[in-house]
Amino acid sequence: MMVAFFGGFLPIFPFTAALIIGGSAGESISIFLYKQYYPWVIALASISVILGLLGMYLGKQQGLSIKNFDSKNNKS
Repeated sequence: MMVAFFGGFLPIFPFTAALIIGGSAGESISIFLYKQYYPWVIALASISVILGLLGMYLGKQQGLSIKNFDSKNNKS
């Protein structure tokens, strides 16, 4: 999940710089991020989410189930 978060957060700085610079240089920065950066980040984030869910379910951690929520509330 952190890969997806930071992968989406990091382009804020180049996009801000592209807005400040403007012109063809800013345009080229934005096009680079759109065509080169985002496809890799989307693929990497998708793989990390799938691996995290597989690890969670293979490790018998059912964090997304209602049973887990009920057992936590009954302990107190």
